[in-house]
This record gives sequence, C-alpha cells and structure tokens, in this order.
Amino acid sequence: RFELKYLLTERVAQAVCDAAGPYIQSDEFAAANPRAGYPVCSLYLDSPAMTLFQQTVDGWESRYKLRIRLYDSQPDSPVFCEIKRRRNQVIIKQRVAAPRDQVELAMSGQVPALRSSQSGLAVTSEAQEVWDEFWRLRSELRAAGVTYVVYRREAYVGRNDDSLRVTFDREIWGAPYRPGERLQIPASGAAAPIQGVVLELKFNERFPAWMHQLVQQFGLERCSVPKYVECVRAGRGFGAR
Repeated sequence: RFELKYLLTERVAQAVCDAAGPYIQSDEFAAANPRAGYPVCSLYLDSPAMTLFQQTVDGWESRYKLRIRLYDSQPDSPVFCEIKRRRNQVIIKQRVAAPRDQVELAMSGQVPALRSSQSGLAVTSEAQEVWDEFWRLRSELRAAGVTYVVYRREAYVGRNDDSLRVTFDREIWGAPYRPGERLQIPASGAAAPIQGVVLELKFNERFPAWMHQLVQQFGLERCSVPKYVECVRAGRGFGAR
C-alpha cells in the first residue's frame, strides 16, 4: 500500500474534495454529514528510550509503529491493535480488533489468547497471528503507552474500488497516557504544531489517474507529517519516561 501525504489550507482542502467528488464516496464510518468527520484516537506505544519516535525523526526507511486505535470511549466497543510498517515508500498495516478490557489487561503485561468481543468479532487464525505479533514486538521493545494522538477525519473510499482512500485530517492534538488507565479518548490535550489540513491519498500498486490529476491540478507537494512525533513535541516531552 502507498500513502501520499500533503498539507493543505482549508480552502484548498475543500476544493480538492469537490474535485474528487465524482470518484469517491463516504467511508462506512462517516456520519450522515461526511464533511463533519469523525474522531480518530490512537495510543502510540514506544520503548523507554523512545526508539520508534527517534527512528521516525531520523527518517529511517524501514521502521514500524505500534498503536492502539479507538473511535469512541464506550467500554463495550472493540479497539484495534495495529502494526504499521514502512519499507521505503511502501506501507504495510496489520490490524486486529479485540475487546477493550482484554487489551487493557494485555497492557498490564498479562497477554491472554485473543477472544471474541461482545460485538461478535470472530477470532480467525490470521487475527490471532497479528495479536501475537503485536504483543511480541511490544515485549521485545519493553514498550508502553506514551501518547494519544487525536484528530477529526473526513474519509472517503473509491466509488469503484474501496481499496482507494482519500482522507482529510483536522484538529490534531495529543495527550499523555498514564499507565493503568482505561482506554478512552482523552478529554483534552495539546494541539500539534501542524498548520493546515492533512490530506492522504492511499492506494495499492498503481497511482490512479484521477489522483494524479488532483495533484497536478492543485500543484500539491508531498510532505512528511508525523502525527505521533508532533504530538509528543507539542506536549513538551510528556511522553518521555
């Protein structure tokens, strides 16, 4: 998978969304008003030496992130353990849904076999493998929760290919994680020093012609927008242990 990032003004973001309209539709999580967006919250894990943070700062071409993603604070809603690997320009993301209370237990160091959630999520062999790999990497790094990264996402998929995604992220901020606390979207935090709207164009294999046309039409220039790094910096080191 490829993920191309651009930092836009609000005016340009609105224009890009309008121009992409014939090719995209709201994703399954969007509300009745897709442009209102929905909250995305990720708890990033890192080693005591902030190894993953530093690899991103140093621009390592091969690196990974460990994060736990949640979309609300309801105790019965599942959360998602994600391993996001970068190999040069290619992004490989593995993700497994799990009951929130089981993930909270695993964060304390007790990692049981993955079980199904109240929402009916089945446990497949592939899901179990991702679960095991996530916690293996966490143990290898001696990683713990560092920083919540929160933002509002306006998200779309391709009308004829739902593997294509166009997302606009706004209002990015971070908040510290305190060991032992429940997994929930924090009430407040520090705004990340990211001026503008983060556009991401995501696709497998070939860059679609209509995405290329958007880039050309609006003169978009790719950039790096490491949300985790910027949120740690915004908190003036609140993630350091």
